[in-house]
Amino acid sequence: MELKRLFTRSAIAFVAMALVVAPLTGCGPSVGSLDQVGQLRNIDGGVALTIPALWAGKTAEGDDVGGVEPAEVLVLKHRDGVNPVDLTRIDSSGAGPSWRAATAQAAAVATLMSARDPDDIDLGFSVTGPIDGPSAGGILTVGLLANLTNTPLIPTVAMTGTISPDGTIGEVGGVSTKVKSAAAVGFKTIIVPDNSFGVFDEATGEELGIVEYGKSVGVTVIKVRTVGEAYKIFTGKEYTPALRLSDTPSPATEAAIRSNVEDMEARLSAAIADAPAGTAPDTLELARAGLGTMGEARAVKDWPRAYGIGAFAYLRLMRACGAASAQSLVDARGFDAARTQITAEINAAISEAIAARDAALAIPGDRLEKVVYLPEALGWATYAIASFNGVLDELELATDDEAIVSAGRVLAEERAGVTNMLPDSLAVVSAMPSQNSYDANDVQGFVNGYTELLARAGQANVDYYTTLSGSELSVNGLFIDDGVMATVARLSREVAELPEPKTLSESLSNAASAMTYFVLSNGMLSSGQSFGLGIAEDGLRTSAYAEILDASVEASSDTVESFAATLEADGFAVGYPLWSTRWATAAATTYRGTPQSANAAWVALNEAWYDAIGLFMLTAITSE
Repeated sequence: MELKRLFTRSAIAFVAMALVVAPLTGCGPSVGSLDQVGQLRNIDGGVALTIPALWAGKTAEGDDVGGVEPAEVLVLKHRDGVNPVDLTRIDSSGAGPSWRAATAQAAAVATLMSARDPDDIDLGFSVTGPIDGPSAGGILTVGLLANLTNTPLIPTVAMTGTISPDGTIGEVGGVSTKVKSAAAVGFKTIIVPDNSFGVFDEATGEELGIVEYGKSVGVTVIKVRTVGEAYKIFTGKEYTPALRLSDTPSPATEAAIRSNVEDMEARLSAAIADAPAGTAPDTLELARAGLGTMGEARAVKDWPRAYGIGAFAYLRLMRACGAASAQSLVDARGFDAARTQITAEINAAISEAIAARDAALAIPGDRLEKVVYLPEALGWATYAIASFNGVLDELELATDDEAIVSAGRVLAEERAGVTNMLPDSLAVVSAMPSQNSYDANDVQGFVNGYTELLARAGQANVDYYTTLSGSELSVNGLFIDDGVMATVARLSREVAELPEPKTLSESLSNAASAMTYFVLSNGMLSSGQSFGLGIAEDGLRTSAYAEILDASVEASSDTVESFAATLEADGFAVGYPLWSTRWATAAATTYRGTPQSANAAWVALNEAWYDAIGLFMLTAITSE
């Protein structure tokens, strides 16, 4: 399927690409045939596993064509003098740029989910011939996880789908062609992304679902949402056991959560009363309705729903208030004076956010979980700092009043995140009961390794994005996607120049920045590749693929719940990441099907991505 880039005032969207074989220069080493699919082989310095990469494309005459490419995933013992899990140097001999970008993303996700220390392993990939496209990200990740756990794959199973950092499987093109091609060479089960499109009958115009289409060509098609679901089909084993989590937080954690809910209720009420003239009426109505629903949920101690609805309504109201204040400023003083003033306000907000971050880092927690979760909780500050810097870059090139209004939206929302959401998060982290102590030197070394991995993974996302879009990140003063592209561009430079940490606090600060780079770059990539997200004139997010977006929220939540259950069973505290994901998911579920659906899903995904990384890190450090 041809990649299309839509340049509009408010959105950039991608059409999912198929994996294609094309006349590219170069050819990789021979890696065997389809007869070796699923087999683990000892090689010099490590282990190789052959996987089936499905591809689809068109002939010169325009006819659909597809096939199965035997590829290898390699896990090697780390060699001195070679960067561990260096995502910029992953070997994909003979492959095109989209494939190489997908392998870097798969390597990042597999390293995180496998609970392996990135300092101990090198990863690589090989293909037999010229191949390109991002849609093998899912099978590459499954293959790496199987290799890392010394688990062979069932040889009659094949898969297509992209990979996201929380382990969710994203939509791709050419699914029916891939299914038919895999069936033709003897595969019996084909794994596809949930919500994969079916086949249209040109005569009747009716759609035949992809599962039914699979039956018509003699194979079983199974839809999946996560790499864990795919792993079970490929291996017959659970990657993460579905354990029962306690629904009741500890008394100390519940007290902190209850206090958060009460504070959010009070601040939302005050924000409604203090909203400036010109605040969007529909957002004010959203806030009033949210306040009522908060009270109902609080009355039955449904803390996640109460806080989630309140937090979402509060942040949306802050955006609307910020836009109204910025518009009043432009009306009263004109564009140039308004830009000067709002630039000064943003610089002040950056100083406030840095001070809040540094205050939280001044005294690391006295228990392991509190230290490991701190970088994700600090996301409210590091995300804000990054967004503020992105806004400043956009403002330098801005030429119209609308840019000032957009800057006011982002400023007000992110400032609220630092002022209110960050203290709420830190309160829950602090309240978590934990008996697990730690050695500061050991933890610092581990955190530094994961900071390096997350920085490389963020860059892999950027490389993936620029490969698919065909251009580098740019700033144009138009605040496309709330300035996310400008923010990621700034983060790319800053994370590459993080200072050498001398203390644990400095290491945690670097980790928070690298984590934010990973989350933001993935949001930018997923917005176009999987969800078709755009920004309307009033700052309202919209999605061209709402069902896929909703399924991703559920899958991300499941990932967090699964890893949290495993850790809790081993005696580790998981209160903060569970709380963060649960309140955000509750809000996304509540607003599903409404005009706010894409906005709420965006918040939920960002929270779950931060939380998944925190749980992956804790799993890794406690497995050593």
